[in-house]
Amino acid sequence: MRTTIDIEDDVLAATKELARLQNVSAGYIVSKLVREALAGHQQGRSGKKHAAGFRPFPARGSLVTNEKINELRDQEGA
Repeated sequence: MRTTIDIEDDVLAATKELARLQNVSAGYIVSKLVREALAGHQQGRSGKKHAAGFRPFPARGSLVTNEKINELRDQEGA
């Protein structure tokens, strides 16, 4: 389907580069990325929380604090 949308210059350039590298059309790349973004948004609504595109580890019943991180660093010698 053809339509006209305004896309920022840097986004268009990145889209064209991805299309060139994958040997597909820019429209295909835009559709794929928008579809992925919309699917991620819908997953977030279903109760599966994502942080910056990553699914967090399941809760283990304890809170990770800066003090705990520093303690682990000291134990590991990092």
